[in-house]
Amino acid sequence: MKLPSSGEPFRIVVIDDSRSVLTLLTQLVSTVEGCEGIPFLDPLEALDWNRHNEADLIIVDYIMPRMNGLAFVEAFRQLEARGDIPIVMVTGSDDQAVRYMALQEGTTDFVNKPIDNVEFVTRLRNLLVMRQHFKEARERADILRKAKEEVDLAFGQLRLAHDELALTRDNLAEALGIIEGSIEYASRIQRSLLADESTLNQHFADWFILWEPRDVVGGDIYWCCRWGEGILLALGDCTGHGVPGAFMTLIATGAFERARSEINPGNLGGLLARMHQLVQITTKQNSSLGESDDGMELGLCYLVPEAPSLRYTGARFSLFTCTPGEAPVEIKGERRGIGYRKVPFDQCYAEVEVPLRQGMRFYLSSDGLIDQVGDPSRRGFGKNRFLSLIDGFGATPMSLQKEALREALRDHQGAEMRRDDVSVVGFRLREAGT
Repeated sequence: MKLPSSGEPFRIVVIDDSRSVLTLLTQLVSTVEGCEGIPFLDPLEALDWNRHNEADLIIVDYIMPRMNGLAFVEAFRQLEARGDIPIVMVTGSDDQAVRYMALQEGTTDFVNKPIDNVEFVTRLRNLLVMRQHFKEARERADILRKAKEEVDLAFGQLRLAHDELALTRDNLAEALGIIEGSIEYASRIQRSLLADESTLNQHFADWFILWEPRDVVGGDIYWCCRWGEGILLALGDCTGHGVPGAFMTLIATGAFERARSEINPGNLGGLLARMHQLVQITTKQNSSLGESDDGMELGLCYLVPEAPSLRYTGARFSLFTCTPGEAPVEIKGERRGIGYRKVPFDQCYAEVEVPLRQGMRFYLSSDGLIDQVGDPSRRGFGKNRFLSLIDGFGATPMSLQKEALREALRDHQGAEMRRDDVSVVGFRLREAGT
């Protein structure tokens, strides 16, 4: 172990009434680089030297005629600013009571006689490393103390300014509290737009919804309701997240409800096209008056009880199906979203018939999961990882699938910040007769 460089040699005071032992210990000290041995046959002389000088380490014999090691340690520790200097006591005694008393008086370590040179040098090095670290910490403390004095002086001069800043802080805290309260209230309003559990339990054999806004409110939205003779399930991803995204979900919900009342039940493509028109009209993105270019991606599933197929329409949104014994299948929607300025006002959205087979599972996911960057690779979660997960779920209950997806996302994300809202819907249909 190499001792840290301090610029000056370590001063090691060695005290032993035996000249031969004193010479041996001093020579051993000199073998350690950067160390200067200062020998004393008389402990009283050593004590007087330490009143006027600061040693880095003391090595003292236990049995000495004028003052034994215990008395020396006690007297040394009473000297001003000498409480942190390590003391090694050299002793041939195995009496535990002596060791306990030595420790109580302030002894740091012991070396037994006859002295093992390697052990002695190793202990010396270890204690000096500790001593150097302490000296460096003390120097840093002195620097910090001086800096604190300067700061205290400046603080006194700035006290009036501080009072004014405190008032500003209180005003900002009050404003922040109002804003946070408003956002929390907005979150309750947004959650009221979502489909409730009773509706989902009524129409699906098993299901889960993983809905995690990046902020208190978000831009993802899902609906589930009756439409004519069938059930309509939708998952949407609006532009943005946070408050802007939440405002878009309100616009999208209004467009969804109005389009559902205007379009004949079962006409999924017409429903999506009408929603697109209504979002464009509301945001004025169908004319030069609009100041934004916002919209949403949306997936719509429609199923009629006892029907042999499920119908799907998507706007830049995919439906994933899993059939026992087969690889997952991605059913892609149209390549254009809804509401955006560049999407034609009369945009059409095609429908897909998905034949139903026993044991099928269905999944919808916003891009918040797929695109989430992970630590430390900084790569996206990825569609392949998602497909592999849902393929392996099999007959696992949907509630457990939800937790598995959440855990997989958390493991992938690591220390990275959440980039977007995350929403995933999974469901199984009721089998005939259930």
